[in-house]
Amino acid sequence: MDELIRAIDSAQDLEKKVEYYFTLAGDERVSLLKDLGEQRNEETGVLLNAIYLQETDKEIRKLIRKTIFRLRSSGVKVEELRPEGESVLRKVEEVRVNMGFLTNFDHAGSRMVMAAYEVRKNTFVFLNGDLHFREGLRELMSSPVDRRSLEQIVATYRDNTKEPAFLVEVSPAYAAFIVEEGAKLSGRFTDAIGSLKSFVAQLKDSVHKPDDIHSLRVADDVVPLPLHDVLRHEIFTPFSLSWEGIEEDRKSYLSTGGSTIVLPQHMMEEKKETYLRDLMGRHDIASQAPLFKRLLEDYAYLFHCIGDHARYRGTLSIIRDTTALDHALSFFVRKSLEARQEFPAGGDLIIDPYG
Repeated sequence: MDELIRAIDSAQDLEKKVEYYFTLAGDERVSLLKDLGEQRNEETGVLLNAIYLQETDKEIRKLIRKTIFRLRSSGVKVEELRPEGESVLRKVEEVRVNMGFLTNFDHAGSRMVMAAYEVRKNTFVFLNGDLHFREGLRELMSSPVDRRSLEQIVATYRDNTKEPAFLVEVSPAYAAFIVEEGAKLSGRFTDAIGSLKSFVAQLKDSVHKPDDIHSLRVADDVVPLPLHDVLRHEIFTPFSLSWEGIEEDRKSYLSTGGSTIVLPQHMMEEKKETYLRDLMGRHDIASQAPLFKRLLEDYAYLFHCIGDHARYRGTLSIIRDTTALDHALSFFVRKSLEARQEFPAGGDLIIDPYG
């Protein structure tokens, strides 16, 4: 912790010191604050006041108050805490740049999340993650980049993304949520999530979590599109479901049961519908329903971000109607059974910013 104290002390000004503090994980912040309380100087009091204005963790704020009290008790002059009012770092916060990007799922059931957080002027922490629909976060890269390198990375992604792939700019806070959610699902990269959550908690973005997606602003006269028009959008084109034993299920679904009698078309359709209904109740399919609902929430957000508010409202309508949600899931189960997807040639979603 002595190294952290020295790093704080070596910062050129108050803004840099506070920026450094908010790159730390929660337990590191607690340890640092306890050690700062032993410094016994007015500069420490000024720093604690500045940190308090931005810290969102209630327990850590309580610790800051106790630390300031101990400083005052030891004879150090410390200004009264200002829980409200304009922060001394307001100017820095206004010009700080953060970015978030999210893609739709591809033919392999993967999508990319990308985010950049400016930790100090022109220096960013760049995150790039590969997420699978069922498996969660499979790859995560984190690198420091300067502004020019970041602009080049974003431009490369934009240039290389062609429909039916979509790269949509989203809330940087929500991009962090997607990383956290994927890490929980896969059980990987959980050590990297703590510091990310602490940093993102400061952001003033309108969307931090899925619940926020349901209340985004849309004009009152926007009419939600019906289910079939929502699912017709190109953003859904690459996506299909997969499960263990899908090849056997496909054969059963497409067969006539081995009968030598050629069934009329309407009877074949009835047979398929019956098989599909039975399949929907099976655990390996039903267990994917919550993941599919989250997909629809994310796609509703993407529609809002690209200005397609009618599909945004239409997608939310599907989510809120159990019957419609079942029909939408059934649509993709049928799609998976009826069409063998060919994976398009292409590079990895994970791009090395230094490559």
